[in-house]
Amino acid sequence: MNSVLGFKVLESTVIKEKLQQTKEKEADVLRIITDPSGRKFILHLEFQVDDYKKMVYRMADYWVLLKSKYKFPIRQFVIYIGNKEPTMRTVLSEDGNYFQFQLINITQFDYLRFLNSINPEEIILAVLGDFGNEQPANVLSKIIQRLEETKTDANTLKKHYRQLRILAKLRNLNLKFDDMIKNMAKYFDVENDPFFIKGQEKELSKFVAFLLREGNRTFEQIADIADTTVDFVKSVQQKLQAKNS
Repeated sequence: MNSVLGFKVLESTVIKEKLQQTKEKEADVLRIITDPSGRKFILHLEFQVDDYKKMVYRMADYWVLLKSKYKFPIRQFVIYIGNKEPTMRTVLSEDGNYFQFQLINITQFDYLRFLNSINPEEIILAVLGDFGNEQPANVLSKIIQRLEETKTDANTLKKHYRQLRILAKLRNLNLKFDDMIKNMAKYFDVENDPFFIKGQEKELSKFVAFLLREGNRTFEQIADIADTTVDFVKSVQQKLQAKNS
C-alpha cells in the first residue's frame, strides 16, 4: 500500500463476507482501512493480467454493492500486471452519472523499488517491475538472493519461491526458473520435497481460479498459461461452482 498505492495505513481489517447480488461476487482484495488520522475507508483491489475492455463496468458494479453495504468512502484500484500497455477505460460518464477507478500498471515501477525492501512479500513483486536494461535472468537471480537474505524459515521461503514462480509465469519470462531454484536454494531439495510439491499444486489451483474468474479465456488457453492440463482447469472450475452454489 505504501509503495504502490501511495497512502499510509494505521490498521487494516479483512472483509470476509462475500458480496451478494443475483450471483455471488468475490473481489480479489477487500479491506476496511483506518488511516493514521482515524478515518476509515474501503480498499478494493482487482488484479488484471488482460486488458479487459469492460473493467469499468465491473468496478462500478462492485462500487454500488460496497457502498450500499458499508456506507464508507471507497477507494478502488486495478493493478495491471500484463505485458502490454493497458487501454481499458477508467472513467464511466454516462446517463448523467460519473464513476472512476484508478489504474496502476505495476510494470512501470522500477523493480529496485521492490527489490530493496526488507519485506519478502514486497521483494517478490520486483519480478513484475520494469527491469530497465537488466537481463531478466539477472533480475530473477537478485530476487532469489534477496529472499534468502531475509532469513525467513525454510517453509516460508518455499512459499515465497512458489509465489515468485507464478508471478514469473505471468510475466512470461522465458527462464528455466526451476533450474535456478535448484542451483540457488540451499535450504531444501525442491524437486523431492513433498511439501513443496503439494504447495505447488495449491498455488496452481489459486492461479487457475484467478484466471477463471476473469472469465475471458477458454479452458485450453488457461491450461496453456498455467502450464497444466485442461482436466485440471475443469476440476478447479467445478470446485468454484460447488463453493458458490
